[in-house]
Amino acid sequence: MDKHEQRIALWKDAFADDTVGIHRTIRDLIWNYAAFRTAISIVRISNSKRGSRPPVNQMIFDLMAEGFWSSLLLGTRRLLDKGPINGPKGVYSIRSVINDVKSCRPWIDRRTYVELLSGARYELDILQQERLDNLHAAQGRPIWGSPELALSEEAHRRFDILSDVAAPQRDASDLIDPSIFKSFEDRLSELDVISDHVSSHIAHAGNKESRQSKGLDEFDIRDAHTALKKLKEVAALAGLFFADKGCEGLPTCLYDQFEGLDQPLVETADLADLQEQWLLLESEIAGWSINPKML
Repeated sequence: MDKHEQRIALWKDAFADDTVGIHRTIRDLIWNYAAFRTAISIVRISNSKRGSRPPVNQMIFDLMAEGFWSSLLLGTRRLLDKGPINGPKGVYSIRSVINDVKSCRPWIDRRTYVELLSGARYELDILQQERLDNLHAAQGRPIWGSPELALSEEAHRRFDILSDVAAPQRDASDLIDPSIFKSFEDRLSELDVISDHVSSHIAHAGNKESRQSKGLDEFDIRDAHTALKKLKEVAALAGLFFADKGCEGLPTCLYDQFEGLDQPLVETADLADLQEQWLLLESEIAGWSINPKML
């Protein structure tokens, strides 16, 4: 594998890595968003029908809400990370891939894109002639279409968009139009306010000065919807262009995600046990201290 193939493999891994990859992060964010919207609906339905019953437990819902918002904001920051894609401090983010592709623009011509990134044959005219020859040889019998031809056609169509070159003017030396990178960056920059907030409020305990003008006080579930939509759209297109694989939508659940929702969390008789456990925790935590003489 030469250095160009290694670089392309790095972009693909940034999207496909099953631990911290871009597609994995997007899938997790979308799943958590759908689950949290379901939790909100549970509270709404419960409150509309509860009558004289107590409302849904506030402590448990607050715990879920805090977990959702933290994961959403941190996940967004990861996807927007401005760090490099390679090296000991490299990161897998949409921005790191886009910036690295931009730096490699001089050698990512149409032929390189079609052959190395897309894994297709470059010469469309030869592939089309082979299809015609096969049709003639079949003498009217049904034959399979050529996957190689379809793969090459799709790769050329993608590079037509990237290079802003129409099909009749295609040339092996075509390069990616610089405006493509600006367009991606403009879309990502719209979400930088989230990244700035996370850096000063969640990932780091910023002081008052560093937190100034970086709050998200009015950020709600509608804003989460908008942010996730933008991230998914950009990640899907960037993945398709630069890793040969777009990202999917809401993951398919392999179990019944609504199972047990019609059952109470605990029976009334068990509340005393929960109260006892709470008091034990309160007592233990009260003892979490260091005697100054022990320093």
